Amino acid sequence: MTLIAFQAMTPNAIAENFNTTRQAVSKHLRILAECELVKQEQQGREIYYSLEVEKMKEVDLWIDQFRKSWETRFTQLDDVLTTL
Repeated sequence: MTLIAFQAMTPNAIAENFNTTRQAVSKHLRILAECELVKQEQQGREIYYSLEVEKMKEVDLWIDQFRKSWETRFTQLDDVLTTL
């Protein structure tokens, strides 16, 4: 997601950054598009994908409600591991 946070990219350009096929990247992008986390824009024969920032903010707000609980549990785990 970081790759497309600042500039739209094609699946081929995204796939070049990973040890996977273009088809696998396209499948992931399709799922992210269905979840409205990325948007598609047709430019000629190419499709460019970019991050849906507002939707990511919604996800962050939803996760935030659990963040304090997780931090408390991780602190408790850290205390136990330090004791051991």
